[in-house]
Amino acid sequence: MKVVEEFYNQYEAEIAKGRLEAEGIKAVIMNLNSSYPGVQMGRHGIQLMVNEEDLETAQMILDTPA
Repeated sequence: MKVVEEFYNQYEAEIAKGRLEAEGIKAVIMNLNSSYPGVQMGRHGIQLMVNEEDLETAQMILDTPA
């Protein structure tokens, strides 16, 4: 799986995941419950991941305003 985008909060990540799944793209959110302090502060970000073959399409979907 590849990172399609990083977010600073869970709310934004969940919305983006829903947008992708509505288009038939499986997405997974990573780093939600990380023990690393930088994640909660946005230093590393909450990652939204998709299968490599869906990466380009997922980026186009997320780049389009909702």
